Amino acid sequence: MLNFAVKSLLVSTSLSPVLGTVAVNQFERGKPWTVWIWWLALAIFLAFLCRVVLKVAEKKAQRHVLYVENFERKDQEVLTFLFIYLLPFIQSGDSTLASEWLTSLYVSLIVVIAIAESGAFHFNPTMRLLFGYRFYAVKTRHGVSNLLISKKNLRRPGKELQTVGLAQDVYLHTGGSHA
Repeated sequence: MLNFAVKSLLVSTSLSPVLGTVAVNQFERGKPWTVWIWWLALAIFLAFLCRVVLKVAEKKAQRHVLYVENFERKDQEVLTFLFIYLLPFIQSGDSTLASEWLTSLYVSLIVVIAIAESGAFHFNPTMRLLFGYRFYAVKTRHGVSNLLISKKNLRRPGKELQTVGLAQDVYLHTGGSHA
């Protein structure tokens, strides 16, 4: 399983779409490229970091065979997170994340800590939108509920999947054993 620092990194990477939105917002407002390019660069860096964290987890995290008795897609959670992340842009006036950077940093830090501590770090829009991961609520043959993150579409229950443990009850499908 991943330690708290790695979980926090993974949560931080989920802010990539928000930072991209800040860059687009600043560009649209006619700000010089020297202002918005940093937001865009940070968004791209966080997306890259997300990919690196997932690749390292695939190689280094403890391996598990997960028997999937039944499953349900949970990708809709990503949309909820995106909506919540983008709420600061649904304001009146000229207030944006870019213009109030200290408040934005504080709010972002609170969001990262809250998501990491709640165990919801895995609903990362960057993982879904950029890298094609899907999220599934799965039940094992013992009736235990888990979250499975996979690039593959689950099609049939009753399969054993090769996974690595990201957190308690959260597994990343490593591609072994077709779903």
